Amino acid sequence: METIIQRFADFFCSMKYEDLPEQVIHKSKMLTIDLMGVTIAGTKMDFPRMMIDYLGGLEGVRQATMFGASHKVPAIHAALANGVSAHALDMDDGFRYGGVHAGVAVIPAVLAFGESRNLDGKAFLLAMTVGYEIVNRISKAMNPSHLNRGFHTTGTIGVLGAAAACGMLAGLNKEQMAHALGIATLQGAGLLEILNDGAMVKPINPGKAAMAGILSVELALRGAKGPMAALEGEKGLFKAMADNVSTEHLFDELGSDFYIMGQYIKFHAACRHIHPTIDGLLAVMRAQQLTFKDLASVDITTYPVAVSFCGASTLPDTAEGAKFSLAFSVAMAAYFGDIGEHRYTPGVVTHAEIRALAARVTSRTDPRWEQVYPRERGAAITIGCKNGKSFFIEVPLPKGEPENPATDEDFILKFQQNTAGRPAEAVDRLLAITRALEKHTIAELAQAVVRCTAE
Repeated sequence: METIIQRFADFFCSMKYEDLPEQVIHKSKMLTIDLMGVTIAGTKMDFPRMMIDYLGGLEGVRQATMFGASHKVPAIHAALANGVSAHALDMDDGFRYGGVHAGVAVIPAVLAFGESRNLDGKAFLLAMTVGYEIVNRISKAMNPSHLNRGFHTTGTIGVLGAAAACGMLAGLNKEQMAHALGIATLQGAGLLEILNDGAMVKPINPGKAAMAGILSVELALRGAKGPMAALEGEKGLFKAMADNVSTEHLFDELGSDFYIMGQYIKFHAACRHIHPTIDGLLAVMRAQQLTFKDLASVDITTYPVAVSFCGASTLPDTAEGAKFSLAFSVAMAAYFGDIGEHRYTPGVVTHAEIRALAARVTSRTDPRWEQVYPRERGAAITIGCKNGKSFFIEVPLPKGEPENPATDEDFILKFQQNTAGRPAEAVDRLLAITRALEKHTIAELAQAVVRCTAE
């Protein structure tokens, strides 16, 4: 009987660029623009700089571009470093039904592997779409159980997207593709203990997923055989990493309902579970002309995953930890009026006024939100003021979801904000190439990246 991996492999190997609807191609370009911007901004952060410094000092075949470096490195090293840089801000795209960020594993792998093979933009866009498809479908089947067990889905399942995408670029046949996916499944890893300690290194999980995707394809090309039932087998990923897996709809409308269309983008540099509260808080503050000094308390009800990820009562002591603190991020948003990437600095976590308000922010679960999750991933926010007045707002879905969509202008503004301070001509060139990627090569895209990021 055909396994899950084999069925995906058969379908992917039958796909052509011409099979992609125009709206899928457009969404893929916009998501690439988004990830280019967050990756460029991410290269300024401490952990990406450590990775770039380490990998840039290694010897190896110069195949692919590493953001933030002036010389090329082996493709697997470029994928690792760029995946780390892309996830460092916590502003990369995601899929709420899977609790996963496909792009940060798939796009760095496609960029590095595609550049090393001198491929074109059409190949990039087809491979990227395929990568998102398997990541989002498998993650939807496994979550929330997989997340509740403590696994970082972007690392554990992202590797499948990186392998599928690079398998398309390599022109694997369906047997080779299935073996590459089997080999990739063995390497999926990532623990959510980083939400309690070690948040700085969280981006290593998608970075390694991107790298392992390339490795899996290179091994399959050389004849390596992976387990065909690596997902549903007796000792496979499903049984090892989840208590409940729902596969009955795994292949529904495969080839007509492209899951990349369900992807959201982020407008705040924090965990996605914080976003509905921030959207609601800032909307009320604008409408009622409230200032930070007007606020006495903020009470939040939301869905259980948001509270388990970000609802700790202990306030953070690092900038990375602050990205996963609902209380601190709310107080910071009230103070600054936004929580862009430039707000999360080591100094801000010791800010006395922000910490004082954060101590008066409470969060808890509510059956209303638990029952509609993940169709709605929202929050109800009650803002108490020092003058005794209070204001209430509900936000079912934050900005950037398909049902509350970002416009092309929103994507581009975010990209421009994340590339601020880079040479304007180089930024414009990168944007222009990505918007017309089907007319360019991956090498041209990589060269534009270099002009924006090389020190």
